Amino acid sequence: MFLGLKRLPELVISAFLVLGLILVYCYVLHQNGIIPIGGKKAPSYVIVLLFQWFLVQRTLKQNTTHSVHFLHLFVYQYVFVIIVGILTFTFFHWFFQSSAGLDILNEYIRLSLGELAQYQKVIVQQEGQAYFLELKNSISQINAFSIAKDDFFQKIALSFLPNLLISLYYKRS
Repeated sequence: MFLGLKRLPELVISAFLVLGLILVYCYVLHQNGIIPIGGKKAPSYVIVLLFQWFLVQRTLKQNTTHSVHFLHLFVYQYVFVIIVGILTFTFFHWFFQSSAGLDILNEYIRLSLGELAQYQKVIVQQEGQAYFLELKNSISQINAFSIAKDDFFQKIALSFLPNLLISLYYKRS
């Protein structure tokens, strides 16, 4: 199988490039007064998607004579996504435990609780007081691990359909 371990260094280097681009994206958001947590960071998944496509296309151009089953391409991309996920998990977990990260995290929690308070009446009316209190408690308990874990699992989940589509498009029998 041409997508074996010999491609692992390429995947690791690409994953570090993706991590760097995600960090630049988060830094630009932060410099513009936007807290790069949650939905604000979601567009960074486009970077991962573009690299998935690039890696598959590059690999197939280098190996024009081999047949490739779509599952090989699918697994190849998922290995890449998992490596990116591990790198981003490690960085975000470390960063949001640092003093600068804790400041950002505390500001995010403060703003989220303030926004929740604005909608308290509607939430309590539609979902009940218990739901509101559970939601408030959940926001208060956001920490470095929860941010890193969510980022990792979102990458895995959000990659499934693009992986499948890219793999089916570029397969060779």
